[in-house]
Amino acid sequence: MLLTLDKINFSPMTNDDLAAYLRKSIPEYAYDQVQAGNWSSAEAINRSRAEFDQMLPQGLDTPNAVLVNVLMNAETKIGMMWYYIDPEKPVPTIYLLDFFLFPQFKSKGLEKPVLSGLEESAKAGGARRIELQIFAHRSEDLKMYLESGFSQTSILLAKNFPV
Repeated sequence: MLLTLDKINFSPMTNDDLAAYLRKSIPEYAYDQVQAGNWSSAEAINRSRAEFDQMLPQGLDTPNAVLVNVLMNAETKIGMMWYYIDPEKPVPTIYLLDFFLFPQFKSKGLEKPVLSGLEESAKAGGARRIELQIFAHRSEDLKMYLESGFSQTSILLAKNFPV
């Protein structure tokens, strides 16, 4: 069932929103790193927490970090998003670090409108490009991004040696 949608909006996260976001995203990122073979499960949660601390040293006040709630029809919170405005790129770029819809809103046809809303917002802010990285085991997410007009710009490969 698709939900009726007038408009996607973004509102700044509060400190409570950030705390909820981190409770979900830190363990999820740790899991992704373990699945990708980058970290051991024993170290993953601590490394994940350390990376979030490094990337958001001032929380919501971290320069160039934008943490928002994703709203449907201006009032219903349907997900969260974190992106970074990269001042070093020759083409004004935002880097999408994390985006998710809450479980009850997934697979309801909202992902593409959210990404379109992000694109509109980014353009209005002067950006001309959105970049992101995705873990290979997140094939459904990759499909969604490709269907939303993103294209692959590089591919990282790895091979484990038998022990």
